[in-house]
Amino acid sequence: MAEGFAGQGFGGPGGRECPARLWALVVAGIFVLGLLFCLPAGAQFFEKTEPGQSPIRRLSARELNYLLKVAEEPLVALKESRPPRPLTDSAGTGALNQTLPAVVTLWLDGQILARAWEIRQPQPLVAGVEALSAKVLDSPDQGRVPTIEEWPRVKVGFAVLHQLAEAADEKEVAKGQAVVVLEGFTIGLGLPKDMTGQYESADLLSKACQMAGLRPNAWLLPDKLTIFSAAVDEIVGQ
Repeated sequence: MAEGFAGQGFGGPGGRECPARLWALVVAGIFVLGLLFCLPAGAQFFEKTEPGQSPIRRLSARELNYLLKVAEEPLVALKESRPPRPLTDSAGTGALNQTLPAVVTLWLDGQILARAWEIRQPQPLVAGVEALSAKVLDSPDQGRVPTIEEWPRVKVGFAVLHQLAEAADEKEVAKGQAVVVLEGFTIGLGLPKDMTGQYESADLLSKACQMAGLRPNAWLLPDKLTIFSAAVDEIVGQ
């Protein structure tokens, strides 16, 4: 079988020309790759290498406020005893069309009451926030649904994670970043606003592990956990 394959590839008349043809193909391939890297479309293609990562810009304050209103709408509708209504997109569509991991949090008296997230299979931001806003009031990933008596005191927060990447160790998790801890199908999530004042990377990792239902020091077992860190845009309603 090996001889037959070799005979088909290199034997017969013109067999000596194959090395030259191979070199020509290699040179052509290098030339095409060079064009891809030089052209803007090519650069974007090579930047989008991992799911959940995006080379598109961070959100502006206006865009964050718009997404916060999208997140708040289901809760406002409950307070006003009406069905939720779609909002008019007045913040533009560029960054809002990004497909990024997102988180919606309900805060009660400064503490996390409920939280819903989509890390593994994110949607475009507006649709993703709408889905998470409904989920956090129905079946949150963390915490519980607010009671009717609690609704007037509940605040809504929204966060989007940029450049989600696996962290080699705790030193790669910095202040101002989000941290995601995965153990099988279990997710622990920590956001900058979850902790006030000064903190070390280990504190945030411990918090995220607790949110996943794990021991606070579970992050010290890298063979059992996968830790991701990300830049985060986050806002909480007033």
